[in-house]
Amino acid sequence: MSKTIQHSIILGFALFALYFGAGNLIFPPSIGLASGSEWLPALIGFAVTGIVLPLLAVIAILNAGGDFEKLTKPISSWFYIAFNLLLMVGIGLFVTLPRMAATTHELGIAVQFPSLPPVVTIVLFFAISFYFAMDQSHVIEKIGKFLTPLLVIILLLIIGKGLFSPLGTPVVTGAETPFSNAFISAYQTGDVITGILCAPIFIAAIAGFGYQGKQARKIALTGTSIAGAGLLVVYGGLLYIGAGASEAFPSGISDTVLVSQIVESLLGDVGTTALAIVVALACLTSSIGVIAVIAEFLAKLTENTISYRLWVLIIAVIGTGIGLLGVERIIDYTMPIFTALYPVAIVLVFLGVFNKFIPHAGGYRGAILLTFIVSFAETLVSIGFQVPLLEQLVSMLPYSTHGFAWLVPAIVGFILGILIPAFIQNNAAKRAEPVEDAEAE
Repeated sequence: MSKTIQHSIILGFALFALYFGAGNLIFPPSIGLASGSEWLPALIGFAVTGIVLPLLAVIAILNAGGDFEKLTKPISSWFYIAFNLLLMVGIGLFVTLPRMAATTHELGIAVQFPSLPPVVTIVLFFAISFYFAMDQSHVIEKIGKFLTPLLVIILLLIIGKGLFSPLGTPVVTGAETPFSNAFISAYQTGDVITGILCAPIFIAAIAGFGYQGKQARKIALTGTSIAGAGLLVVYGGLLYIGAGASEAFPSGISDTVLVSQIVESLLGDVGTTALAIVVALACLTSSIGVIAVIAEFLAKLTENTISYRLWVLIIAVIGTGIGLLGVERIIDYTMPIFTALYPVAIVLVFLGVFNKFIPHAGGYRGAILLTFIVSFAETLVSIGFQVPLLEQLVSMLPYSTHGFAWLVPAIVGFILGILIPAFIQNNAAKRAEPVEDAEAE
């Protein structure tokens, strides 16, 4: 095998592992359970948010030279710091990391050792994450070489058993708008955010292997393709298994219990052991990458007054404290955070992917501004904030009933952001012409 192919596989595996965390394991089966016979549109919706957009995030960062700050530069110099803090602290530190630690205990360790208290698992989880994240320069290589292959093998074992010996046939569950429900539910995986945050270390790893220019871009595209193919197989398998179990399990069953019982039904005691290993590996690989990115950003933000390694320790300690809340309690408070920030992240990704075709920064500013205003208003309405006028305005927007109230405003904001500066510039030029003519006379 040539070094190029070998490096592409390592990088693809590493990217797969960075994306495949707690939410990626627990949400597809529950979405399949709710969708039943409508599992295919649900899978498409989940795949758009959970595969296509996260991989496009890597392309967007690649187009910006591997630097998230350059991607946000057309908007404003302060936007990079503000949005990054919201993503890294609001989602990465307070949602993603503690949820992965809690999932490791509830779906993995507690099944094997019911009497073991959560604090032991969660402290050990962050201790291992701390160890790997401390070696900043080799995070991607370690994940791709050592942790991911075992994760993939066990996942394929579970999925293969579920497909060849299904728990049942998908039935009609009465699910309405399965595509949009799955699309929005996949916000909870946090993968678009993970893509934005972890793409720089993925791209830096490519440079670390000695690739530059077109060759580096080719390796990046190959790596993202490998990761995308792996994610599609896993998501498709888990979601279909969940759809086939729609007769065997009640609709109100919790996400973690559903996954655990499905695997136990498929593989018995061996399955529960395999699941424990999968959960630990999936969560650890994502946790290591996210910790490394957050620590690097905060060290840079504080101008190394607090070093990268000390930030890694601080993040691990905070994650341990929040992780003790448990998966369901963490999920309960996270959805409003995702609905407020995720649309902005999605629009930013598309702007980065198609940056060559955007004439000036006005398009960025208009699209991001209106997206944030609408998504924030939609979030307030969704959490029961009582403002009748606000509710009425949100309900009037196209696709608001499907959770996409921000879509048309984003397009309108982009167009206005392009046209208004051009209009102002043309008017200023016209007003200047008579003055120039008079001076000439």
